[in-house]
Amino acid sequence: MNPYHVGSSRSDVVNEYVSISRVNDSRLDKLVGKRNGQTIEVSKSTFEMMYKAHNILLKTGYETFPDGPGNQKTNIWMSGGRSWIRMFKSRSNYDEMAPKDKLIQSIKQSGGGCCGEHISMVDFELKRIDRSMPAFEVHDSNTDHGYMIIGDWRDRNFGDKAIVVDAWQGIKKIHTYGERVNTSPPEVVRTVPAGPEYSLPPRMAAALSIKPEPNANMDERMQHKFGVKSGPEVAEKILKSLETANSLWDSVLSTKNAYTVYRDPGGNESAFNDIPASYINNYLNARNELLSKMPDNQSENN
Repeated sequence: MNPYHVGSSRSDVVNEYVSISRVNDSRLDKLVGKRNGQTIEVSKSTFEMMYKAHNILLKTGYETFPDGPGNQKTNIWMSGGRSWIRMFKSRSNYDEMAPKDKLIQSIKQSGGGCCGEHISMVDFELKRIDRSMPAFEVHDSNTDHGYMIIGDWRDRNFGDKAIVVDAWQGIKKIHTYGERVNTSPPEVVRTVPAGPEYSLPPRMAAALSIKPEPNANMDERMQHKFGVKSGPEVAEKILKSLETANSLWDSVLSTKNAYTVYRDPGGNESAFNDIPASYINNYLNARNELLSKMPDNQSENN
């Protein structure tokens, strides 16, 4: 058995994970590329770090943010607006002068945010693992979208084999720098040096252990703000509001192909593309509904 395969072996009370490569749905191929059989050779150390980063991606991308990003079109529609109200709650409680554990507590309790909150969670989870590679918070200069990269793509020792960790995407996948959709060089915002596992202070560890509030709590907040619980009516209001403010996105995937496999010298291989089984079906259904109910808002992979 491949010790690096996650697949349905990773499960909890919320999510049962499955590799996208095992999902047979023509709608999926149209979004994330055809099954091209591509395999990219990487070093043992890079493969092991991709495996660790994959676990972080699942934890931050799907478990910390159960309804997905609060500014992504498909996630807003799929959750009936809950992804947005979760983000709204997180930011309404945010105080930039507060200690870091308070920021994490706010994000974890609400389970909401956009790329900034996703970066924060990936950053803290990266500090919890032994890492021989530096990590970087970056922004794409032409979109102002932020994410994390492990390994310096400007260093010939890493180059195109640096590892992209972007938990904000509608569908998340660990992939190498050379496989990015956006080929423009990113701008470095912050560097996180390589180092051993960071021993978290008790308050930070407690904040990171918090589970997101249940949907019922978010529905109560939705009722208070919009006079209606989560559903198509409030989702449409939120979509139109964000579109007017030019702060609405519909980015599906940060890599060229969701099925690309990575292989180390020992023959271990993985596509690092696991996803909650229920999530992918709901995501694809939501995109179809958006096209049929809101034809003027054509969904695109930006």
